Amino acid sequence: MQKIKVRLPATMTDFGPGVRTLGLALSLYANVDFSPRSDDDLIVETEGEGAGRYALGLRHPVVLGMMRVFQATEQAPSGVTIRIKNDIPLGSGLGAEEAFMTAGIIGANNLLNHPFNRDQLIQMASDATKRPDCAVTTITGGLTAHTYEDETVVHRSLALSPFKLILAIRTDDGYESPTLPTRVPMADMLRSLHNLPILIDALGAGNLPAVAASVQDGVLAEATRRRIGGFNHVAEVARLAGALGVTTSGGGPAMIFIAEDHHNRIAEAIETAFYNIQIPARVLIVPMDTQGVVISMMQSA
Repeated sequence: MQKIKVRLPATMTDFGPGVRTLGLALSLYANVDFSPRSDDDLIVETEGEGAGRYALGLRHPVVLGMMRVFQATEQAPSGVTIRIKNDIPLGSGLGAEEAFMTAGIIGANNLLNHPFNRDQLIQMASDATKRPDCAVTTITGGLTAHTYEDETVVHRSLALSPFKLILAIRTDDGYESPTLPTRVPMADMLRSLHNLPILIDALGAGNLPAVAASVQDGVLAEATRRRIGGFNHVAEVARLAGALGVTTSGGGPAMIFIAEDHHNRIAEAIETAFYNIQIPARVLIVPMDTQGVVISMMQSA
């Protein structure tokens, strides 16, 4: 029997003017192994970020993703062992939950000998997660954009000159992401629309000052910043240490800092800033991912 290994990257979404349209893959990964069993048992084992956060069984997001494929095909293996090793912080706005469910969809598709093609998997993952920006980006990697034709997700990969980002993620409990506003002032919407092509061009060209300038505003930006305790203080400390700018991902609490150099020095300053205001946080220096999903197969014992 073959063991299937699926690796999916974290996703940065809802940053600056790119709300619910752009996605950027980051080099933090959810790794999920699927091993068919000779019995009818379902075994789920977890380690890494968020281990123990979900029920181990039919309610785990990986299994929920698998069930989408099994229901669509009216087929399922007799039993399977699922081993999850996750490096993406849960509840951080970096797409961990969406990566889990997408991994389940991809893993089940491979267990059943590929009844669905790539675009069908993207559509299924988009419907399952209700976040096509995450689903498209974690599968294709790099910088992506999507829209709809009726209810069908239409996606494109955009030019990207990869660079490192500094991530700061609060580790205390109780953060709640802001909801999308039902109404947006025309001036705010126009500002976002004006900044969006500048941001896309800057990401493609690797123009970091332009990236930093164009992510400052967005329809979720102010609401997210207000919810992240100490945001303005930490942002100012990072600026003084050399950061060009800061944005957020997925409605927070992840703060994303843009810098051309001195990443380690800036990261240390951010850690100290959070420590001084007594908010627990992790700081990571993370490259961008341009591969997207990686699937490998090997013979299981």
